[in-house]
Amino acid sequence: MKTLQLDDGVVHIVRSPEEAEELKRTKSGEHFTWHFHGSPEHVESLRKVHETHTNRAQTLREKNPDIYAEMEQIQQDMADVARELDKITNSPVDLEANFSRFGYDVRIRTHDGGASSEDGKDDGEETADGAIAQGITIKKNGKAPKERRSTTMKIWKTPVLRQYFHNGVLYRSRAAEEVASCELFVDLLYVGIIAFNGDKATEDPTGSGFLRFCVTFIPSWKIWSDVAVLVSQFESDDIFQRFSILFILACLVGYTCNIMEAFHSTYAQLISFYLAARLYLAAVHALMAIVIPKIRNIMLWNIVTILIPAAFWIGSIFVEGEGRKQGLIWVGIVCDLFSSMIFVFLIRWSTIISEEFHQKMLSVFSYFPAMNIEHKTERTGAFVSLVFGYSVVSLLYQNSASFGMNGFFGKAVLSLIQAYCFNWIYFDVDGSFHHVHAIRRHAISASLWINAHLPFIMGFTISGAALSRLVVAHDSPNTDPHKLTETYEERSEEELMYGWRWFYCGGLAIAFIFMALISATHIHTPLPTQRIEKRYRLAFRIAIAIAWLCLPIATELNSLELIGTTTSMTVLALAFDIYGMSCKEESFWGGGECKYECATLSRTSTMVGSEKGDEKQGDIINHLPKTQF
Repeated sequence: MKTLQLDDGVVHIVRSPEEAEELKRTKSGEHFTWHFHGSPEHVESLRKVHETHTNRAQTLREKNPDIYAEMEQIQQDMADVARELDKITNSPVDLEANFSRFGYDVRIRTHDGGASSEDGKDDGEETADGAIAQGITIKKNGKAPKERRSTTMKIWKTPVLRQYFHNGVLYRSRAAEEVASCELFVDLLYVGIIAFNGDKATEDPTGSGFLRFCVTFIPSWKIWSDVAVLVSQFESDDIFQRFSILFILACLVGYTCNIMEAFHSTYAQLISFYLAARLYLAAVHALMAIVIPKIRNIMLWNIVTILIPAAFWIGSIFVEGEGRKQGLIWVGIVCDLFSSMIFVFLIRWSTIISEEFHQKMLSVFSYFPAMNIEHKTERTGAFVSLVFGYSVVSLLYQNSASFGMNGFFGKAVLSLIQAYCFNWIYFDVDGSFHHVHAIRRHAISASLWINAHLPFIMGFTISGAALSRLVVAHDSPNTDPHKLTETYEERSEEELMYGWRWFYCGGLAIAFIFMALISATHIHTPLPTQRIEKRYRLAFRIAIAIAWLCLPIATELNSLELIGTTTSMTVLALAFDIYGMSCKEESFWGGGECKYECATLSRTSTMVGSEKGDEKQGDIINHLPKTQF
């Protein structure tokens, strides 16, 4: 705990609610003032102290100008040496650039996963002011913190929240969150799920076939998201957690095995396996509500958001007729995907109802788990890579000719170039140079970023499924089906089905549009000398996507011409982005750097709900930044 000496008294600076409670106990009956570290009141107090010291310095300069000038020069020399020393040493601040791209600031605290004592003090550990956002542990009294390790994996350990919000302050574990091996194992299963969904869609390239594709794909995506959230929020690494993931994987296997005949004879089994995974997650949330009482309310809320759509899914099993069944299905899908937005509304915008109701919601949900941005982006990127990988696998075929340089090979290479360009744009163009990540930017941008990935992935998946049919089609020159092996010769068609054209072009268009939306949700680091602004580059992508939506109408185009057209436009979009992102003063050849540094943007976290009267009485004040979701 720190103190600041002001003209009107001493101000205590606390880092956590626990420190605030301890301060109130130790100074019971006394009049005192305190602020949360990083709060607007703390900043204002620092400004007052700075003004006081400035006045003292000015007084000293007037009394002893020669001595003051010499001391000022010494301080400047010492500062220059310190900066140079900082550049060549392993300082925690070296990581600031990496973490600032996710929008972290001084309102983030770190915790050591339950190692802290009840009064909020650590066992010989502290975090430097400049390293709070990174969660870097600094040596205290010359001693490194003790690291507890064990080779025994417990059957059950009380879970620890990796990160959570309390009174508007984000608390994060000091330990770096790494992708668990079980998560990578889950990704392997999804390779098969994506393939089954895509192959089934191309068997019936119609509107009803597309709806069935959505119905079978979205629940599998939801289960994948549930596993990612479960591993990201709770740190336990025990046998129970491993078996929980194994049970969900077993449900996914059962779900996948019933996709092909889902709307004929296996729909009840398909939904049963999906509900088994979802209801098991509800049981895990109930367990978390018992063992971690502070987040009981939000866990109970999560259970409700699982049970309500489950009722619609169960109802869809017993309803006759595909039209009625689809009605209940889509209500269940909407509830599954967007029920979390109700919680965001209750926390952020419930003032529309009344201020009293808003304060009540802040009190009820004073603790709730937070999203780890690095883990979320890494896991989402891994799933996107799976989809890109599926499109690459779908273009492969087996040649039986002694010389296989033919139209089939040309279409496969063009398809490979197209998938490579999509990967390049998503990861290296849109996924880099973030000044503020969408999740930290605003609640709306976070919701758009998370939800826009689903149509983006679905569009590219169904496009890749149709591409597998276009590559082996023999409707273009130099595509003799007899030069394919027997399996691919049977799949080869002389004329493209109209639905395949729509699946291929429409899927690419939807993927491109939502990829532009994903990019728009971020605030990228601005460059004053950038050749083309981001908004114009995104508009160019939208124009290309609209052109792709019109391509299926041109039925005179054969498969080679269709793939060639979309690939050339994808390459054009990538080249436009590469050129537009570059600096006007920098050459594309050789070395050299841009003469202008990137512009810097300032972000201000707006606090609401603070009361001056409460502060003077030493009560806990809720500082709720609008950018916390």
